[in-house]
Amino acid sequence: MPPETSLVRRVAWGSALGASAAALVAALSTSALGAFLLLGAEDRRLQEAAVILSAIIAETPEHLTKAVDDEENEIAHSGIVLVAFSEDGRFLAGDQRVALPMSIGCADDERVPLRVCRTPPSAGIVAVAASPRSLAAPMLAIAALAAAVLAGLVGLLTSFPVARWLIAPLSRLRQSIAEIDIETGLPASLGPTEHVLEVDALRETLRLLIARVGLALDQAHRFAASAAHELRTPLSAVSAELELLAESTTIDETRTDLLRAQRKIAGLATLVERLLILATPRRASTDDSEIVSLRDLLEDVVAMLPAADRERIRTSEGDAVLKGDAVLLATMASNAISNGLKFGHHVTTEVRNEDGLAILQIDDDGPGIPVDERERVFDPFFRTDDALRRRLPGHGLGLALIRHIAQTHGGDASFGTHPHGGARLEIRLARAERASATPSG
Repeated sequence: MPPETSLVRRVAWGSALGASAAALVAALSTSALGAFLLLGAEDRRLQEAAVILSAIIAETPEHLTKAVDDEENEIAHSGIVLVAFSEDGRFLAGDQRVALPMSIGCADDERVPLRVCRTPPSAGIVAVAASPRSLAAPMLAIAALAAAVLAGLVGLLTSFPVARWLIAPLSRLRQSIAEIDIETGLPASLGPTEHVLEVDALRETLRLLIARVGLALDQAHRFAASAAHELRTPLSAVSAELELLAESTTIDETRTDLLRAQRKIAGLATLVERLLILATPRRASTDDSEIVSLRDLLEDVVAMLPAADRERIRTSEGDAVLKGDAVLLATMASNAISNGLKFGHHVTTEVRNEDGLAILQIDDDGPGIPVDERERVFDPFFRTDDALRRRLPGHGLGLALIRHIAQTHGGDASFGTHPHGGARLEIRLARAERASATPSG
């Protein structure tokens, strides 16, 4: 699998490579054109010198050697050497290093590094001019490569800030999307228009998608809440009827069956209550908030338990003040303590304040939770293998309910490692200032 890279880095490297390639093509093209023009100018200079020598030789053929030497001395500063050949190719005068080209015009001498130009025969004599080959073409090629490398380095240095500027609208859009909370029920705010056609089109598409998702979630919440609410009333009525029948019957076996049915109905009512809470969006869960003392709340929850269960619990002396729904917070604490009692023999609670948060820590001495399941246990209806093996009662909603209520109150819930074995549930909640109101018990 290829390593991940950022879009900024990809754009930056692409810009740098593009600049290098463009610079290389431009430099090589310019170098080739410059070399061609320089070669043409050099050939015209040699041809002009050869034509002049040919005219001089034609006027004084009897002084051939002197004419060649005199003309060569006159143009010695130019680096041009002159040679005279007979029409059949015999050397007559001049620099003996130069060979007669095969055809009229200019060509490179393969034996020596010279550029040689010849004229048509005149009076049986061929005039030839030669000069060292120009190093302009190789130098221009080296300059082209150097220009390409320099352009690549400059492009690489400037491409990162340019790429960040180009990607900035997408980065701002990503940040706006990350800050959206679907459950707030507010219209999706994806920031102002960037006046970038593609980004603005993407923003509008995402806004419509988020609106549809929010509508679907709202419908699902309302359906679940309505269904749970409709079930709660008949279940309460059936439970009351069963209780009356159990009290009025004189047959012990019948009374036992009725009480068992009543317990089943009570368990079903508890399940409906939990579903009702989970179906309630977070935005609606703390509409009626109040100041709550976490220590007082724990004491009230423990006091509601049977005496045998109270003896298995050691509560914390610490306290923290919260702002939220006291009923929901009591439900959360009750589920957390009941979960510890279900899996362990003893439960210990601890309350502390830490970094602006109220921490409720609940430890039990049960078998604990495997590390790979510590996150999954918060999924609705998930039950651990240990719970299934021991056939412990429950629906797998208690921990999901705890996390839902904790998140409703600006916190979260997770399992940590207990130093002596067992499970350690840590519930983090947003803390309120005690001075703002009187805590409710």
